[in-house]
Amino acid sequence: MITSQPLAERHDFLARCTRCSQCKFVPTIKSQRHASACPSMDYGQFHAFSGGGQLIMGYGLLSGDVTCSEELEQAVSSCTMCGNCDISCKVNFAETVEPLDSLYALRAKLVADGHSPAAHARTMENIRATGNPEGHPRVDRGNWALGLTLTACDGAPEVMLHIGSQLAYDPDRSSSLRAVIEALDASGVAVAHLGDSEDSSGGLAFDLGYVDDAKAFAQQMVEKVAASGAATLVTFSAAALAAFRAIYPRLGHTFQQVRVLHYTEYLQELVQDHRLRIRPQQRVSDSRVAYHDSCKLGRLSEPWVPRDLQLDNQMGGILTSRAPHKLRFGHGGCYDAPRALLGHLGFEVIELERNRGSSYCCGAAAGVPQALPEAAELAAANRLAELRDANTSTLVSGCQGCTCHLGRNAAADVQVRDLIDLLADALEPVTTTRR
Repeated sequence: MITSQPLAERHDFLARCTRCSQCKFVPTIKSQRHASACPSMDYGQFHAFSGGGQLIMGYGLLSGDVTCSEELEQAVSSCTMCGNCDISCKVNFAETVEPLDSLYALRAKLVADGHSPAAHARTMENIRATGNPEGHPRVDRGNWALGLTLTACDGAPEVMLHIGSQLAYDPDRSSSLRAVIEALDASGVAVAHLGDSEDSSGGLAFDLGYVDDAKAFAQQMVEKVAASGAATLVTFSAAALAAFRAIYPRLGHTFQQVRVLHYTEYLQELVQDHRLRIRPQQRVSDSRVAYHDSCKLGRLSEPWVPRDLQLDNQMGGILTSRAPHKLRFGHGGCYDAPRALLGHLGFEVIELERNRGSSYCCGAAAGVPQALPEAAELAAANRLAELRDANTSTLVSGCQGCTCHLGRNAAADVQVRDLIDLLADALEPVTTTRR
């Protein structure tokens, strides 16, 4: 089985970077204002902060021409690991460079060599001790379920629910979360959840370069889901969805025959199966909303499939993949379900210039808020600036991490809404028949 590669094994991928700077820009530029693909580059304003620049530094570390320095650590730490450079690079170079896997490997090498930033090390201490990056008490993880009553089911549940750290510890959204789960229960779906025994998905540990920790969390999660007997795993966490679909296979773990869905995908499935309906909202202050594609919910949740990473040399210099059908171009993420649900709610969805596979990262991921909060804030400001050109003052996201981070950085005249809050009072079961 092919799993996550050490940096040394990605030497040829690093060497094939032509330093063209395509990784800094979205493939299809609609305006100069929103042409950037890279929050890290926007923050550092120097090539080392870009995807290609980090590949150069990784190549230098392997050759011994570069040593780790505070400046190198800062450049690497400013990257949100959003994968936008990977999409832009593949438009021109397909599988020959694939920056994202090299960025993962670069962080893992820094950790192995003892150069993980102090803020990342503290975050990992929290994750190991409490199962969440903020260090909230583990015993409080299931507090969101207080007062929740689910119909007893015989045998294995139909669905195992994964909540995620962000939502589990957000008291402002506990009522919305319970409302959605109660609607599932009323629709005849036999659901179960892990409560305070739910742990980290391991996705953030992998982003930070702590591969061994990520493997351990992945194994625990896979074992818990398998023990439940559920045929479907539904997560409310965009970050966890990306980990389940695209990081676990890199680590040699899968959920086997268990389906893995985001809650928006599952709700849309129930609507299509006529098990659930969504009431349009009659009193909507702004019927036009812009939708923010989270990196984790979008391009990074496209399934990752092990493949032959070797390239064939055709006609004396044309490199071709041995498994071109397994390349990830960001098209297979969770894009349609959130938009469909907004449509059911009665909203007109306005597309931002950078959307779907080329959506601009809000800055909330991969330890950037912990290590370089000013870089995270700049990314949020750049994303919110895009809203002004969309002729609406309301931004909706299906990712709680994005919602919270963008909301903290939004101006007073901008509304940042989480999709789960919009859905909470609009779900109406059609049937209560158990399947």
